[in-house]
Amino acid sequence: MKDIFQLLKFTFQERRKLILSFLFTLFVAFFTYVFVNLVQPIVDMLLKLGPEVPVEKARFLDFIFRYVKEDQYTLVLPLLLVVVLFGKGIFTFLSSFFMKSIGLKVSKKLRDDLSEHIMYQSADYFDRMATGELMSRMTNDVDKIQEAVSGSMGNIIRETFIIFALLIGIFLIDWHLALVSFIITPLAVIPLAVFSRELKKKGRLNQIRMADIYKILHETITGNKIVKAFTMEKFELKKFFQATKNYFRTSLKLAWIGSLSSPFMEFLGGLVGAFILYVGTTRITQGFISPGDFAAFMMALFYMYTPIKKISNANVVIQQGVVCFERISEILESKPKIIEHDRVYLLPPVRGHVRFENVSFSYNENIHVLYDVDFEILPKEKVALIGLSGAGKTTIVNLISRFYETTSGRILIDGIDIRDVSLSSLRKQIGLVTQELILFNDTVRNNIAYGLDDTPMEKILDAAKASEAHGFISKLPEGYETQIGERGGLLSIGQRQRLAIARALLKNPPILVLDEATSSLDSKSEKLIQVAVENVMKDRTTFVIAHRLSTIRNTDKILVLDNGKIVEVGSHRELYKENGIYRKLYDLQFPEEKEVLN
Repeated sequence: MKDIFQLLKFTFQERRKLILSFLFTLFVAFFTYVFVNLVQPIVDMLLKLGPEVPVEKARFLDFIFRYVKEDQYTLVLPLLLVVVLFGKGIFTFLSSFFMKSIGLKVSKKLRDDLSEHIMYQSADYFDRMATGELMSRMTNDVDKIQEAVSGSMGNIIRETFIIFALLIGIFLIDWHLALVSFIITPLAVIPLAVFSRELKKKGRLNQIRMADIYKILHETITGNKIVKAFTMEKFELKKFFQATKNYFRTSLKLAWIGSLSSPFMEFLGGLVGAFILYVGTTRITQGFISPGDFAAFMMALFYMYTPIKKISNANVVIQQGVVCFERISEILESKPKIIEHDRVYLLPPVRGHVRFENVSFSYNENIHVLYDVDFEILPKEKVALIGLSGAGKTTIVNLISRFYETTSGRILIDGIDIRDVSLSSLRKQIGLVTQELILFNDTVRNNIAYGLDDTPMEKILDAAKASEAHGFISKLPEGYETQIGERGGLLSIGQRQRLAIARALLKNPPILVLDEATSSLDSKSEKLIQVAVENVMKDRTTFVIAHRLSTIRNTDKILVLDNGKIVEVGSHRELYKENGIYRKLYDLQFPEEKEVLN
């Protein structure tokens, strides 16, 4: 119930449209009530059935028919029927339209809130959450909520008002008969509660199954080259078929429960109808009601089970919507680990003096990455970080940008603790070329000027030339307006890396991070990248992570990491003389070289 109220609370944000929808729904209920009451004069006045009913028995339509002559009934009743049906249709349309508009607005707001919340999550969140899972919640789950609000919630409100109007009607016709008719009704509460509980449980499982499908799809589509290279098409299809099979099974159980609820309610309605038929005929013979009254009563009663059936069907969708809202709430309630405190201020323009003071970091209690790392980088120094995979190189540069929070220790830039400044002002002064090249399905120009739409073309050209990218861009079909495909798939790896470097260079940051900028390249491309790297490193503090040690020999300082600790610090020549880890790594890569060191 708590989750339903939360969903209703979210829906009530659209108060004006909701009030209008309620108002129109009241008119729908009113016209439905009038429509049912038209049966009494049709039966009693037109068909002339049954004994005369005492004058003291008042009816809803008396205020109309007391002014209508008997010979006018054949004209007035059809006209009244047309007016009632037209009015009911108009207000049903308006009520439905406003509820659907509320559903669309709710789904838009949910997607916007999810997107904003996910966008500002810390990096560790994306380490834990699968992309397909997030996509499933932002698309499939939100669609289910929209369906619940637009159609099912509107149906429940409308049909509830109609039931209420019909209840008033049958009590006005004969309250004795109305009380008798509801003896069996409470029996419907127990199975409806069971159906709701099972629908919610199976609905949640169904959404998890759909998320599995999204995850497999995302992995196989983004990793299609690996799948093909290892001829694992059948293996991936087997996983996908199993996921769709699991989804089919849970969907089938949902369909079974949903299909069972409606006929069960109809059966209860039939029991009530049979019982009322017996009691009602007795009331007619005793002269308490006319045949027209009983016909209107029975029509109202059976008409009541149509909304009950719709409410039962809507309950299936509502329960699925509640489950989806639970899943979305899990994301909206998750808190980022990187939080700005209340007293943060904008980081002023910096020179690039970086200081690590006894910094330790661990992803969790079991995975420790850095231990008491302590070093200082002066402004405009070129620093290389080397070490075996898992030594902590990338973690260090991630901590500088505050993608993760240090477990202990401080990181200072120009003497300022990075925790005391806003994240945006910090990251604006750090350029990043990541090991995993991230380009967007857009033009070359927009990828270089990412987030800087008002950048003059001259600056974009300068950045492209400095990164050795202008040459190949000029040869593209539409030059800088060429679409490069998803993740830059229409370009070579070297071209993508040069675009990434151009993007970082255009930002003109005082601190630059190059994470494996020359990985996976042929010798020609590597030379071009090295020239580009030398261009972008000028007059800025630069951190370079590279497995190819030939690319870092000219850096001012080399930090050698091993098992999360800095074990060696110095220039290329100094470290080579020490005959430590650096020399061993260098000799492994260049066994044919004989260093001549004085």
